[in-house]
Amino acid sequence: MKRHSVAIAILLLMMPMLGIISTAATPDNITIDGDLSEWDSDTLIDIDSNSSVPFRMTWNDTHLFFAWQETDWAGLNNEGADLFIYLNTTDGGSPLSKEWSLSQTLPFPADFAFVIEDSSYSSLQTYDGIGWVEADQTDVSAFVGWSGNKNTEISIPWSNIGSPTSLAVIAWAQWQDDGNVWTSFPTENPASNDGAETFTHAYVIADRTVEQTPGDTPVVDFTGTIEKMDDALNLAIVFHQHQPYYKNKLTGMIEMPWVRVHGMTEYVDSPGILAQHPGTKVTYNLVPSFVEQLIEYHRDGTADVHTDFARRYWPVDANGTVTDYPNATALELHTMQFQSFWNSGWIYNVSADDSELGWLYPAASRYSEIYGMTLHNLKPATIMDDTLLSPQDFLDLQVLWYLFQFSPDYVLGEYQLIEDSVASGRPAHYNQTLKALYEQNGDYTPADLSFVLATQQEHLANVLPMYSALAESGQVELTTTPYYHPIMPLLMMDGWTFEDGIRVNKDSWPDDVASQLNNGMDLFEQELGFRPTGMWPSEQSVSPAMVQPVSDVGIQWMVTDEVNLEESTVAGGATIDTSIASNLAIPWIATGIGDDGTSTGTGGGGEVAVIFRDRVISDRIAFQYGSMTPAAAVSDFIAYIDDVRQQLLAEGKDPSDHLLTVALDGENWMFMSEFQHQDGGRPFMDEWYGRLASHPSIVTTTPSEFLEKNLTLPRIETIGTGSWIDGTLSTWAGEAEESLGWQRLIEARQALIAFEETNPTHSGLDAAWESLYIAEGSDWFWWYGLDQDSGYDELWDTLFKVHLSNIYRAIGLELPPYLQDLWTNPAVPTLPNTGIIEPMIDGIALPGEWDGAAKYNASTVDGGTLDIDSFYLGYDASNVYVRVDMASTPDFFEVSDLNWAPDLSIYFMQANAVNFNEVETNFRTYYGNEILGFPAKKMISFDFNQIREDGKAKWNLFDAQGKIGDNEQWSLSGTSNLGDTAAEDVYEFRIPWSDLGLSPRYSTRVKVVTSEVNSLAYGDGTDSEMAPPAPAEMILPDLEQWVTLLDIDDNVGDETGDGDYTYPLASDFAPGSGLFDVTHLKVSQSSWNARFELTFGEITDFWSLSNGFSHQIVQIYVDQGDTMWGETDMLEGANAVIHPEWAWEVAISATGDPGAVKSVNSQTGETSAKGIEVSGNSDSNTVIITVSKSVIGPDIPDYRFVIVAGSQDGFGPGKWRDVDADAKTWRLGGGDDPSELDGIDYDPNVLDIVFDTDDTNSPDQAAMLSAYNVEAQEYAVLTGIEIPEVAQQVYGAQVVSTTATSAILEWSTTRQQAANVTCGNLTFPEQGDGLTHTIELTGLTFDTSYNCSIVIDGVTPANLSFNTSAEVDSIPPEILNLMVEVIEGGSLKVTWYTSEEATETIEVGGQIFVGDTVALRKNHEMTVVLYPELVALETYTLAIQVSDASGNSNTSSVDFVIAEEDAASPLPDEENNPNESNNESTDTVGVGNLLQNSVVQLGLLLVVILVITALIRTRKYQD
Repeated sequence: MKRHSVAIAILLLMMPMLGIISTAATPDNITIDGDLSEWDSDTLIDIDSNSSVPFRMTWNDTHLFFAWQETDWAGLNNEGADLFIYLNTTDGGSPLSKEWSLSQTLPFPADFAFVIEDSSYSSLQTYDGIGWVEADQTDVSAFVGWSGNKNTEISIPWSNIGSPTSLAVIAWAQWQDDGNVWTSFPTENPASNDGAETFTHAYVIADRTVEQTPGDTPVVDFTGTIEKMDDALNLAIVFHQHQPYYKNKLTGMIEMPWVRVHGMTEYVDSPGILAQHPGTKVTYNLVPSFVEQLIEYHRDGTADVHTDFARRYWPVDANGTVTDYPNATALELHTMQFQSFWNSGWIYNVSADDSELGWLYPAASRYSEIYGMTLHNLKPATIMDDTLLSPQDFLDLQVLWYLFQFSPDYVLGEYQLIEDSVASGRPAHYNQTLKALYEQNGDYTPADLSFVLATQQEHLANVLPMYSALAESGQVELTTTPYYHPIMPLLMMDGWTFEDGIRVNKDSWPDDVASQLNNGMDLFEQELGFRPTGMWPSEQSVSPAMVQPVSDVGIQWMVTDEVNLEESTVAGGATIDTSIASNLAIPWIATGIGDDGTSTGTGGGGEVAVIFRDRVISDRIAFQYGSMTPAAAVSDFIAYIDDVRQQLLAEGKDPSDHLLTVALDGENWMFMSEFQHQDGGRPFMDEWYGRLASHPSIVTTTPSEFLEKNLTLPRIETIGTGSWIDGTLSTWAGEAEESLGWQRLIEARQALIAFEETNPTHSGLDAAWESLYIAEGSDWFWWYGLDQDSGYDELWDTLFKVHLSNIYRAIGLELPPYLQDLWTNPAVPTLPNTGIIEPMIDGIALPGEWDGAAKYNASTVDGGTLDIDSFYLGYDASNVYVRVDMASTPDFFEVSDLNWAPDLSIYFMQANAVNFNEVETNFRTYYGNEILGFPAKKMISFDFNQIREDGKAKWNLFDAQGKIGDNEQWSLSGTSNLGDTAAEDVYEFRIPWSDLGLSPRYSTRVKVVTSEVNSLAYGDGTDSEMAPPAPAEMILPDLEQWVTLLDIDDNVGDETGDGDYTYPLASDFAPGSGLFDVTHLKVSQSSWNARFELTFGEITDFWSLSNGFSHQIVQIYVDQGDTMWGETDMLEGANAVIHPEWAWEVAISATGDPGAVKSVNSQTGETSAKGIEVSGNSDSNTVIITVSKSVIGPDIPDYRFVIVAGSQDGFGPGKWRDVDADAKTWRLGGGDDPSELDGIDYDPNVLDIVFDTDDTNSPDQAAMLSAYNVEAQEYAVLTGIEIPEVAQQVYGAQVVSTTATSAILEWSTTRQQAANVTCGNLTFPEQGDGLTHTIELTGLTFDTSYNCSIVIDGVTPANLSFNTSAEVDSIPPEILNLMVEVIEGGSLKVTWYTSEEATETIEVGGQIFVGDTVALRKNHEMTVVLYPELVALETYTLAIQVSDASGNSNTSSVDFVIAEEDAASPLPDEENNPNESNNESTDTVGVGNLLQNSVVQLGLLLVVILVITALIRTRKYQD
């Protein structure tokens, strides 16, 4: 701090040389009135060339005067500006200006300053040792320039600033809002108008008492004279250099290339740039799994899936020009073409005139050209959709892909000064050949590719030595992590049940934690020469239980997130307030759990110092700074740190005794955030490291260096359990997929332990344990579930399973079914499914009743006594039908003397499963434990103990529970009604869709299994046959009939959020309007689903996402009513809240990427993608979201909805694109930047809310979305729309059947109302007035086309077309299997089957009963009540008469006897005679039988359950 005083003293001695002893202009007397006529020309100090602003200075014995011209401080550029003049008059002071939007760095420690904001505020300030405060304002005066007089004059009494003899002066002007400097004096100082500045020059008045010319006041360069302040705040920057373990331990292949891809870019850029700024210190965490793979690449030449492909032979001609692709499958070629663009976006946008990167332009422009020739955003299912490049283009792509895996700065040798790689036998950084390849515009050869690959392998040897050299110099500290990056708190837990409600049963695994820690420390010592004392626990996850094992390996400090400090407690149980700067900016001592189970008792527990990352500023680097200029970003960073320092000073603390921690991923932010478009973050790092080195109030240090101060640190009694992701462990456990992964890991570990107990010397044990530790890594669980989405989660799933499989393979154990490659194409049926069937479930295969079902032969396998000949799969509108043809019928088992019992079971796959990752499913048969080949969720078992004499029986429904302990578990969840299955000649089943978890368009797979059973215990039996060998597959048809509940327009052009939101600047968002503008909404429902159809102003699907749209994110918040679990917080990233009266129970989020589609249940917290279908259509500009009622709830008309739309960002919070104050390349503008207080975004990312344009009571969207308040930390509060009463509609219209002269039509209405059917000039009035309607049109002409309309006044008609038959049907329907069942009380249940649809009439005991009067069904069932009742023990004849649609009739009869116990009770009173009204009896019978029709069932189900409810409901929202 005293260097400046020395500089002034030297100037005093130099006065004669400076000409100050000549005739002087001072003293001057100035009147402060805005008139500059008193100012002599020699008072002009300088004129700024940027703004043509003259700056003047002079003085007399009593006052110091300044003048500034040409500035209207209040109105400049419609923003206003501020003037600052800083003075150094003593040895003390601050080298930082007062923070006025930004804090500038001064060339000297100033003790006084004069500030002008406008005519309403000017002030003389002084530095009091803590901060800038008002000084003595006595006799201080100023005339402030304004629009009418742009002159500014200032007068400051010398006495008010300590009456100095000598002083230094600096002045500048900055914008009032942003704080950017736009002019400065001396003009040698920067005025970049971009962030905070570091000033280095000042005017020095060596002795004001000597007469002198002010205009000759010398400018002094103070560069290097400002030292760090004694009370500077310590700052630790900790980077986490992590990659999962991608290597397959058994095959030796590295399955993913990311260690190599980033090895020569981000992993060398960070230390390389740091080394150029030796005054800045950083801590690097090197994860052992990353270190091992890095070494294997360069030392062993290990191949990964990319280099293995690239190293293959490329056919060439005599000139060395490639002539064909390398030897590879089509899938490999397409995959490599697609994956060879997985790098930073800046590469494709290099400009030839870029001063830094222009030399890369030839290669970069070729890369960009090839990028435009190919498709992107593909998935494994669509990767073959792209057209392959030509062989030469393909080769160019490969060379460029590997070439740009080198940092350009590294290739130019800019990092060579770190260490002498050549002296150590490693290659020099600079490589002329690589440089020449960058300067080549394609036309590469296979030899070029080989060179790049070989050079990359050689140079990877230079990565770790760069870190080692910096560590040896003391500029960095190196730390470690458990070897394979496991979540230690989860390994230490004794099982858990989290949000998904699934119990994960495990013991604590302290031995695994110890192995992971010790192995990591050993590798570190082996490769880097020492054992580190610091640790980044994987994902910064901590808990009391993991402190002891961490302490045991010699770790002295670890880092975690501030939210875990909030969850920690001190002695007495009090929590810690992290909003207090001194609490967060300090290490804490954490104590582990001792032998007595506490952290305060006896038995050890260990101690570790814990530093807690400041989440706000750490996240700004990763998520905000990439969209700012480097200077502005670093200015923001420094201002934040300085503000923390000021908070410490305000608390009365010494900042030098405190440590603020910034911790983040070391590489992801450089290539995944906006930095990927800004030269990979290299300019930012250079600016950042450089300014931190010189900034006086910040001292970068390492945690170990800070701990050497031996300060008394505060103590935590119980450290909170959590991670740096929301302070919880839910990213790695708590979703169904994650729980399933843990269960499989537990199963593998149990198998390994059991094997080791009996085979302790087996040679494969070490490899098995190693693979287990790899599978314990956090990354596999990170990508499971919906909370994180890589876009390619299936690749991570595959790699996790590879590691699990290696556990079993290493010790020769059979793989579990889910790890075997058993997922096959389904079996091909002998006869395919052709439509709806109506079988009679009686155990008799009647002619034609199974026509339309899929048939599977099973004759290739001999099942012995329980041999299956074939089986059938079919369906109607609500049931699945299964028929099994077996040699052995129930009669056989009754007479056979067997020492086993028969079992016939049908296994159904979890609906819509596409792989084995289905929670709570089973993979083996119950008795024989044979592998099914799919994740079974349901098992239907024929109950041989409940077969009646007529063959009717029951089936039992079992739900899979997954493997619990050693066995898979099934739970009995239901039993069918008697008659839902029957067995006589064949076994027939009727199973409701709902019992199997099925809905329209759902798929399932099926296997039929017969078993010889010894007992009911799991596994106690032998499977006789499983048919078919490959699973049968059933895809249910789309039988839905939709009722429109809401059809509204939304305001056009209101995609502007709070009124002034603007699009991102990237061309990807063309045409720049309409993409986020919802213009129409239609809400419908069926029996199974709710459907939301949104129309946008524009849909382009620019990024070719799988769901058919790219830019939009749509979220639906469903208010089901007044519940205790309603939620008001919107999903992550929306940045708004729902009004408490509209609190949601279910939220739906939909984007064009299937991996980001999900529902959230507020009651359970469960997140799931099941039951949601999303599709977009760029032709119609529509997005359709279909949600199962099992997800959204059954009472759609009673619900309210808040429906919002925004911009989808695959890397954004919750997949939302952020809105900032100013639009940027990939961010919207018009909102606000995050709060300076807590770093949270309070401006909504919602661009449009759906409201009814025609509803005059609809809220004002702009007003609603603008109601947030950043300073008050308040979100906007949203409401939405209600469903009105359902209008009359005609839906579900269909032609049931046609003959030569007639046709039968059906339809439904939402209200009871008859219709007229018009067919040309023919009109057929309908007589019924119900909700389901059937009419027979007669008198039609044969072989004729008809176009008919179902007409109701005021309703859009439903139109149907059909052709009458050209052939006259004269064959009567055949009557089959007529049966009468006497029901206790004397009623009769009559069933029969007809070979075609037919009417229904019964005659018995002189009484006639009429069912269907229109030919609707083949499978008939009527229950009749006779009066007078029939007498017991007499024989009666029951006759039926049927007619088909052509009028052909047939009759049949059957004799029966009423048993005495079934006879009627005493005769009813005459007044209750049911036959008094024949119409009433007929109607009752007709309706009862009408309900058996499959299509009518559908309509009634829809109407009764869904529509009538809507019509008669009492809404919770009505007054």
